[in-house]
Amino acid sequence: MLNISKFFIFFLIIIAFSCTHNKFDIDVSGIKADVTIQRLEKDLFAISLDRIADEVLDISKKYGDFFDLYNNKVITIGSTYNQAYPGYLKAFLTDFTINELYKKCMQLYPDLNEETQKLSRAFKYFKYYFPEKNIPKIYSYIGGFNQSVVTGDKFIGFGIDKYLGSDSDFYKRLALPNYIRTKMHRGKITADCMTGWATAEFPFEAESENLINQMLYHGKILYFLDATLPFEHDSVKTGFTDQQLKWCDANEDKMWKYLVEKKLLFVSDYITTKKFIDEAPFTANFSKNSPGKAAIWIGRQIIRKYMENNPGITIAQLMKENNYQNILSAARYKP
Repeated sequence: MLNISKFFIFFLIIIAFSCTHNKFDIDVSGIKADVTIQRLEKDLFAISLDRIADEVLDISKKYGDFFDLYNNKVITIGSTYNQAYPGYLKAFLTDFTINELYKKCMQLYPDLNEETQKLSRAFKYFKYYFPEKNIPKIYSYIGGFNQSVVTGDKFIGFGIDKYLGSDSDFYKRLALPNYIRTKMHRGKITADCMTGWATAEFPFEAESENLINQMLYHGKILYFLDATLPFEHDSVKTGFTDQQLKWCDANEDKMWKYLVEKKLLFVSDYITTKKFIDEAPFTANFSKNSPGKAAIWIGRQIIRKYMENNPGITIAQLMKENNYQNILSAARYKP
């Protein structure tokens, strides 16, 4: 009887774990969310340099507001209405490094079938939780190592030159630190696009920019990724390595205790808060073994507890909730 009881308990644990693990693994096969990625970089580099002014008109019509943002905010050559614009674009398209970069991108990304499939799947989950919202248009581009992802009211754009792999010679020449380069690989594109869309759809709004409010906001964004990317590993969603994730699991209570005892949760000082939520090789106040922005991981743990303790709250309601003190109280978080 003892052996049977032990087996039964073990069986229940396995079932409980499976339910938790598969919380967001729902059937979305019946939801229509087809994604097409339009490739600005291919259209630009196909331009006849002798007819830039004419051909840019067609590209501008095709890409609309995204092309305006690309020109003004990504490669920063200004508006197409500027008389000097054709010369600026020609200089960009004939730049030696940019051409080498384009060739490399075409080697690595002759097509974007993988990204199309992943983003289509992610937006099926998005439509499941947010049926009233529209699916954005999606564009790829080469931005000269500028922004990884940009968003507008109706679009997402991502720079394929920011996802060449951590060992890319381009990144080494730029002397990018290792903790940045490790995230610059193909597997991060979908997660980065969904992060960008989440922050555009649900911007940070709070009475204070104190640490706990920012932790919980970014925790909501990670929870959004849990819901829309259940097929992705946590290292892809967080940007942490497996070792860093294990460190967080093992030190969750210590991190929380430190923040509470040092009375840091309600600190609004920018210099202080950025130490816990900004990109860095590690979170200096915790440990050299910790990931940078480890406090955001804690934020998601609190959000998970909040949703667990309040099962009537939907993800749509969570993302609209900006009273972070209410979230913290209702979470009853005790690691």
